[in-house]
Formats: sequence, structure tokens, C-alpha cells
Amino acid sequence: MSTEVTTEEPVLVLDDKKYVISELSDIAKYLVSNLNNLQMKIQSNTMEADQLKVAQEGLTARLKEEVEKEPEDGDISGIEED
Repeated sequence: MSTEVTTEEPVLVLDDKKYVISELSDIAKYLVSNLNNLQMKIQSNTMEADQLKVAQEGLTARLKEEVEKEPEDGDISGIEED
């Protein structure tokens, strides 16, 4: 499903058939609107997931650096518990 926006009226392409959106029933227009909204949310959530993955990778890299560095005076990271 896609919506083509040209200088003419917006058109819905569904299963290789074109439909002028303004000529659709109110229910069909509502469904098209919902599908367009969902597509925007999917794109937004995909971007957010990508950002979260990059943040996770960065924090993991920082954690590796932190646990691998030499312990400093007063630092308990090198002390083993009994």
C-alpha cells in the first residue's frame, strides 16, 4: 500500500490498483489515515531503536574500558570478595 502525492489528487495504490483517496468511503479514508500514521510510527520507532542500540554499544564499550583499567588507590574494582 502506498499513497502517491502529485499535483493531482492523492492516490492510494493497493495491489497494483490506484484509487483516488477523495473518492473513497469515509471508512476507507479513515483506514488509509491509520495506516499512514502507523507507517510514520514504525519509522520513528525504528530510528529510536537504532539510537538505543548505538547508545548501548557506547555504554558497553565504556564499561569494558572501566573494568579493564588498572585499579587506582581507593578503587575497589580489583578486590575480590570471599
